[in-house]
Amino acid sequence: MKAKLFLGFSLIFLSCYLKAQCVSDNCNSKLGTFTYLKTIYIDNTKLQDKPNMVTYLFSKGSTYMVLCCDQAIKGSRLIVNVYDKDKNLIATNKLKKKVYPSIQYPCSATGIYYIESFYEDSKDPCGVNILGFTKS
Repeated sequence: MKAKLFLGFSLIFLSCYLKAQCVSDNCNSKLGTFTYLKTIYIDNTKLQDKPNMVTYLFSKGSTYMVLCCDQAIKGSRLIVNVYDKDKNLIATNKLKKKVYPSIQYPCSATGIYYIESFYEDSKDPCGVNILGFTKS
C-alpha cells in the first residue's frame, strides 16, 4: 500500500516538473537523397547567453544539408549559421526577413566547420537540427 501511495505521489510530482521532449528528430524524412549524419539538439537551458555551437568535419566534394526542425511557434524562428575554420559566415537560413527551413552547402575545402543555432524572438527555444550529406 505504501509503495503504491509513494508511486502515485512520485508520478504527480514528476509530471509537474518534467516537460515532454519538444521536438523529435522525426523530420529525417525531409533529407530526401541526403544521408543522415547527426542530430543536433538545441538545449534551451544553455541558449541564455550564447548560441548553440557545434563543430563538424566537412569533406571537399560533398554537399551538406542542415534541416531546422522546431515547434513552428509564431514569432519563434530557429536561425542557423555555418562558419568555416576561420569563423567566416558561409551559409545561413536567414536572408533579409525570410527564414528558410534548411541550408545546403557544397563544400569546397575539407576542414572543421562550425554550425551555430539560436532562436530569434523566443523565450522558450526548443528544436533540433538534422545534418546530412551527399557526394557532389
